[in-house]
Amino acid sequence: MSNIDKHRVAAVRKLEALGYRYQAGEWVLPAASALSAVLIIAEADALLSPLVLRADALEGCIEGSEEKAELAVITDAIEGYEAVRGPLGKEPGGKG
Repeated sequence: MSNIDKHRVAAVRKLEALGYRYQAGEWVLPAASALSAVLIIAEADALLSPLVLRADALEGCIEGSEEKAELAVITDAIEGYEAVRGPLGKEPGGKG
């Protein structure tokens, strides 16, 4: 199993532990209180850090290599996270 596959398995386990469920092709947020929503955001932020570090390590890899393919997957995940989390990491309605 590749390193990225291990990260994916760990991420799925974490999401399921947080009460998310995969339904109709997307992850569905559990009914959550304000506190659990804050915890979920903190967990998501923590999951992002190793992805960013791995992406940094893969910078400059050879086109067509497994590393380049892994970097593309990680980049998509990071960009997806940032699109949901807010522009430049800012929370909607948060301080600018």
